[in-house]
Amino acid sequence: MNKVYLITGIAGFIGSHIAEELLKNPNNLVIGLDNFYSGYQKNIDIIASDNLVFYNGDIRDDGILTQIFSKHKVEYIFHEAAVASVQKSIDDPVLSNDVNVRGTLKLLNFARLNGVKRMVFASSAAIYGDEPTLPKNEQSIIQPISPYGYEKLMSEQYMDLYSQLFNLETINLRYFNIYGPRQDPSSEYSGVISIFEEKFSKNECPTIYGSGDQYRDFIHVKDIVKVNISAMHQPYSSKNRLICCGTGVANSINNLFDIFCEKYNKNWTHLYADGRKGDIFGSISDNSRMLNLLDDELTVFSDGILNLTI
Repeated sequence: MNKVYLITGIAGFIGSHIAEELLKNPNNLVIGLDNFYSGYQKNIDIIASDNLVFYNGDIRDDGILTQIFSKHKVEYIFHEAAVASVQKSIDDPVLSNDVNVRGTLKLLNFARLNGVKRMVFASSAAIYGDEPTLPKNEQSIIQPISPYGYEKLMSEQYMDLYSQLFNLETINLRYFNIYGPRQDPSSEYSGVISIFEEKFSKNECPTIYGSGDQYRDFIHVKDIVKVNISAMHQPYSSKNRLICCGTGVANSINNLFDIFCEKYNKNWTHLYADGRKGDIFGSISDNSRMLNLLDDELTVFSDGILNLTI
């Protein structure tokens, strides 16, 4: 094998897509780690390959990490595992911190001690909180409003620290709103697109909270995969250790509703309810640094939704 990758959270939405792309190259060996906290066996079944070695375990478990690093000469790590929920981090901040911060630190230390070349971390636009300046870029004001946002920020800082102290190449990718196949619509953190997809496919009209004019920066999971793999193998420099990952295009919830009406040939009127506490009105990225990594165009937004299957 030419390259050996470890993907944490491989049974999840993004992790399974990264693995699927890497496994297209027969010279790649992919090591997957997941405890099925929010991932699914069916995602592992989809990407099954002779070049995939899966471990059922927790990133906080010294035993499973020791087993992985003693058996495989891991060169590259995609760290996707997390308690990826703002609400769960509020309900149980101790658990969320233990997984999202201590788990990341533990993985960084194993990477340092075992000669890993580079680690790419799935961070989040949640670290910006509700600070109103838009678009968000790598220099924007950071103002988390949830334990989850703080945990992602602390993990970013640990990533930077390990790069400075131990010369481990680390890159933080700040994800905006990701959508695409395999996203779990039952998760409160899954995003409006997967929820709309499920509702429309069941002939149920979804509820829009607030005016529907609030907008987000939606990026397809296939584009996030491109960014991850490009970030892993780009020439390393300190200025590219942090990358905002979005399309730079604002789309409102009302616009999403209309797109799904077109897809499912519905003539439904919008069904509104009171806005939810803590919802940010607008979020959009300045993705210029991200675009410098890519050789091809991003997935077209409306086409990506119209072709979406959960």
